[in-house]
Amino acid sequence: MTYDDTIRFLYSIEKFGIRLGLENISLILNLLQNPHNQFKSIHIAGTNGKGSTAAMTASILQSAGYKTGLYTSPHLQDFRERIRINGFMIAEEDVIDLTERINYELGTQNSMQLTFFEFTTAMAFMYFAREKVDFAVVEVGMGGRLDATNVLNPVVSIITEIDIEHTEHLGKDIKLIAGEKGGIIKEKGTVILSSRKPDVIEIIESICKDKNAKLYRIGRDFGFRNAECGIRSSKFEFHNPKSAIQNFKIPLLGKYQIINASIAIKASLIIKESGFKIDESNIRDGLKKVQWNGRLEIVSENPIIILDGAHNPAAAKALSEELKKFRNAEYGIRVNQLMLIIGILKDKDYKGIISFLAPIADYIIITKPKTDRGRIAEDLKTESLKYKKDVEIIEDISEAISKAKSYTKSDDIICITGSFFTIGEAIKWVSKMA
Repeated sequence: MTYDDTIRFLYSIEKFGIRLGLENISLILNLLQNPHNQFKSIHIAGTNGKGSTAAMTASILQSAGYKTGLYTSPHLQDFRERIRINGFMIAEEDVIDLTERINYELGTQNSMQLTFFEFTTAMAFMYFAREKVDFAVVEVGMGGRLDATNVLNPVVSIITEIDIEHTEHLGKDIKLIAGEKGGIIKEKGTVILSSRKPDVIEIIESICKDKNAKLYRIGRDFGFRNAECGIRSSKFEFHNPKSAIQNFKIPLLGKYQIINASIAIKASLIIKESGFKIDESNIRDGLKKVQWNGRLEIVSENPIIILDGAHNPAAAKALSEELKKFRNAEYGIRVNQLMLIIGILKDKDYKGIISFLAPIADYIIITKPKTDRGRIAEDLKTESLKYKKDVEIIEDISEAISKAKSYTKSDDIICITGSFFTIGEAIKWVSKMA
């Protein structure tokens, strides 16, 4: 197969949808000689912040000299973004080779069919083992307990903020969802939790008690203070109960990224306590060099264009709070008008997302991601009109960006959001129009 053939095949198995459970992934990994047991891992679950936390943790480990794999989803433009080693995407020839190897093993099992995520997880673990990584930082796809990545036995398990999501698969309330996320906690394992929600804390503490796992909670066992957020970077001080490390800097915008960075620092210190060499300079260097696109990312400054993949109400709320800071000149820039370009998928809570973003916008353009999963634009327009009268539909993202730019001046903001599909499409057009 060519690379294009391979990618077409991988996308074709998306038709098998979502299937939670560990039976198939365990079987295929066993046929592949259990590659997931050949490297150390850090496993990350949660509703929001998983990817950023994973990227920061991987960057720190890389700066400490460890060959580090990173497995995240979704990608923005290129499938290979999902699987990286030391920041470099998996090569096309490796995608081809590993796909053929997995398909060969599947051919020996007459009744087994992997989902897209199971297949790519097996691919990632094979690649990391083949390339002899020291560590792999692995983001959960959905939930945790029955997610394909939950075959790992990690050095540390991280659970980021938890909110209502995927209720058809994970449960109808926050406690049920927290229970599914907490399913990544292993017997006598080590866990870091960033959520401060009482219901979440109750569930995670209970699971840790049942499994004799050690739990570190932000705000109780570690945290940050003296946070300063700027348009291009943020500074803060990390502290443990008996010590503090000053002047950390990350090239990412938003207070929530400081929370994610604090989690990554704590994870690094736990890994160090496990006998691995990581010093303060490695942590500083790793955080300073981290790259993570599509999360409150400023891609243009005249006018300011922000890309953010807020695809659930909790992420939309966090984004709205950051956009309000621009309104109030808290980032040193006073913004006149906010233009919102938004496209959302069918299976997302579009009403909840719009409820946080539409009220703060001056003008809204509705677009539609180029996927069968995209929600029809009329639904988004009808909901947006409950908050603002200036709403129009321009389904093509390039036309939507051009129209938005024609409406704005240098002291305005264009925010493109609602889905990683939407911002993935937007990235190439923004760079062409700059």
